[in-house]
Amino acid sequence: MTDEPPPVIWARLSGQGRGPARTLDHGAITAAAVALADEEGIDAVSMRRIASRMGHSAMSLYRHVGGKDDLTELMYDAVLGELGLDGMPSGDWRADIRRLAGEMRRLHHLHPWITRFGHRPTLGPHALRFRETGLACVDGIGLEIDAMMDVLATALQFTRGFVAQELGEVEARRRTGLDREAYRRSTVPYLTQLLASGRFPALRRVVVDADDHPDPDAVFERRLEMVLDGLAAGVAP
Repeated sequence: MTDEPPPVIWARLSGQGRGPARTLDHGAITAAAVALADEEGIDAVSMRRIASRMGHSAMSLYRHVGGKDDLTELMYDAVLGELGLDGMPSGDWRADIRRLAGEMRRLHHLHPWITRFGHRPTLGPHALRFRETGLACVDGIGLEIDAMMDVLATALQFTRGFVAQELGEVEARRRTGLDREAYRRSTVPYLTQLLASGRFPALRRVVVDADDHPDPDAVFERRLEMVLDGLAAGVAP
C-alpha cells in the first residue's frame, strides 16, 4: 500500500469550522510571517522568529500551522489578496490582461520574496479568485479552455520574467554596491575595445543608437503590448 500525501493546508483549515476569536491563529501567524519576509527576506522566516515577534513559543505556532511549507502557502495566498481585481472581467480582454499583469508586477515589487512561490497551482481563496478572474477575462472570445489558459499563462509568465530582471538588478546593486549607471560606466573601456574589433555590429547599434536610460514602466508596457499582439492573433475577430 502506498502512502497518501497529507491533505493540503486549505482542506485542513476548512475542516476546523469557526470558533471563538483567538489572539493566535493561522491568520495572525501569516500576517507576522509576511511582515518579516518583507523586512528581511523569505530566508529569515522561521517558526522561531515568528513566535518571538508574536510573544509566543514556537511550539504554540505548530498547533495552527504544520510547518514552513504550509506557512509559505498561507503567505503567498495572503499577498494575492492585495491584487486589485474588482471590475473584472470588463468585456475588454486586452485591457483586463494588461491590468492583471500590471497588478502582478506591482505585487512582486511590494513583496519580492514571492518570486520563490506560485509555481504550482494553489487552492487558497485568493489564488482561486485570481485564477477564476483571469480565466473569466478571456472567456467568450473564441478560445477553447486550453487556449484560454495559454493566454493567461503567457502574459503572466512574461510579467514574472520581467519582474525577475528588475529584482535581479536590485539584488546586484545590493551585492556589488554599484547602481546600474555605475556598472555601465565600469564596462565602457572593455566594451569599447570589443566594438572596435568589428565583430559585433548589432551590439554596436545597441550601444550607439538605443535608449540607454529607458523608463522601466514604459518598457514593461511596450513589451506587454507586443505579447498581447501575439496573443490576439489567435483570438476570434
